[in-house]
Amino acid sequence: MRRTRWTAVLACSATTTVLSLVALDLMLRSRGWIPVLTAWGAATGLVIAMVILVAGLAVRRLRARQATWITPTGAAATAAGAQASALAGSCIGGVYAGGLACALLAPASPAMSDLALTSGLCLAACAAWCGVGLLVEHWCAIDSSDDDDRPTGSARSGGAATPGAAA
Repeated sequence: MRRTRWTAVLACSATTTVLSLVALDLMLRSRGWIPVLTAWGAATGLVIAMVILVAGLAVRRLRARQATWITPTGAAATAAGAQASALAGSCIGGVYAGGLACALLAPASPAMSDLALTSGLCLAACAAWCGVGLLVEHWCAIDSSDDDDRPTGSARSGGAATPGAAA
């Protein structure tokens, strides 16, 4: 599994921001109102972020070879969950960013002020969700120093060294 790149996170966020801004603006112009964006998506994202963060701290302890409750299989699931959190947080955050942009560009009204406040708070929550996902994914990254079965001999010819062979 490859680590999530910043460009992918920014592309997901920018794409959903533009799509939601266009959709909300079209609804506002044609119907005169837009659907209310609730904070449930961001609240759920924060709960998921807390679970991923706790599991990520356990993975850090596992990699440091300290006592922990997580298994290697759980660490792999944590890495996958962290990657999904980074991408889902950026996509859902893009929807809230589109709502915030629509509220700021529309004529001032109490409904638009409420939309701007809700969208801004939810955008911050989704940014935290995405940030936790990227951080835990960084903690779960495996490099060559994590291998338990290191070769004992030298492998100058490109092949694997056999134990007990002359070096």
